[in-house]
Amino acid sequence: MDPLTHTLVGANLAATRLGEKTRLAAAALIVGANLPDVDAILYFTGHDDLARGFRRGWTHGVLAVVVLPVLLTALLWAYDRVASPRRGGASVNLRWLLTLSFIAILTHPFLDWLNNYGMRWLMPFRGTWFYGDAVFIMDPVLWLILGFGWLAGRRPTPSMIAVFIACVAALMYVVGRRAPTNLLIVAVVAALLFIALIWRTDLRIAKPALILACCYIGARLLIHYATAVDVRRTIGEPVQRLMVAPHPMDPTRWEVVAQTGDVYRYGRYSWRSTPRLSLAADPIPVASPSPEWEAAKRHPSVWGFVTWMRFPWYQVEKTAQGSLVHIGDARYAVRRGRSFGDTSVLIPYSASPPQSR
Repeated sequence: MDPLTHTLVGANLAATRLGEKTRLAAAALIVGANLPDVDAILYFTGHDDLARGFRRGWTHGVLAVVVLPVLLTALLWAYDRVASPRRGGASVNLRWLLTLSFIAILTHPFLDWLNNYGMRWLMPFRGTWFYGDAVFIMDPVLWLILGFGWLAGRRPTPSMIAVFIACVAALMYVVGRRAPTNLLIVAVVAALLFIALIWRTDLRIAKPALILACCYIGARLLIHYATAVDVRRTIGEPVQRLMVAPHPMDPTRWEVVAQTGDVYRYGRYSWRSTPRLSLAADPIPVASPSPEWEAAKRHPSVWGFVTWMRFPWYQVEKTAQGSLVHIGDARYAVRRGRSFGDTSVLIPYSASPPQSR
């Protein structure tokens, strides 16, 4: 999920009685809810493929769930040792600090598993990807539920309003670059949350908000399961692998990629249309063995992409320098030109005989 959702989960947990268990409880819950995303720092090195290869792996897997709470607790304890004598406050309760850090960090991989980007639960022991495919990676409904839960009953200070505006601006920028058609939805959500921020009330609803968010996620999972079952039945032939991915807002609409034999069938499913399943007429050939494909998969420049891809396909373009292999992932790109879901690698003719696919 996006950083805003993770932060709101931690903030709502901190707004319950968990936030009163010890000094720095809120820090443990909010920082812990985001800590596994420390692997995103690799994107700032300029090596996007390397970053993609490590994404949602080492810092999200089963070992990290055990190690990161200890590290976070140690860091917060060290900070407390420095800050407490100056402030004259009570020191932290290490047992509670470790417990809260574990709870917060565990929420992160679970939320990441829910979408179709995937999660590697078993890292570093196995690199198997797992996909919930039930909740969109940036879900406005969760923003609303968790945003209301945290903002309701808080005093709208100028600094809080400034932070709110800055967060909305950053969110609008990201959505505008990736999915400009959803800007109106973001604007509506931001307006509703701003009302919650400035509305003066003593009502605190963090706990009900967390319960409602869990119910919403559970409903999404159930709808996804029912959709996947109906898609398999409707296709009417053996489906080796299937993705039924969520729409950002509408729980009745789903993106479909199904491997049937040696092709990917892709299209959309809607519970409100007849027929419910609509598949494109031009299936995508599944990546099959060839000298170019084998050489491309081993090329170091696409190691991260190959590690990450779920429904791989490729096209070979002959050039004067060699075979230019265009690699795509059918869950995000069904044709060349989508920068996020495809990449290319040049295989010189000396490394791969000039054979066409």
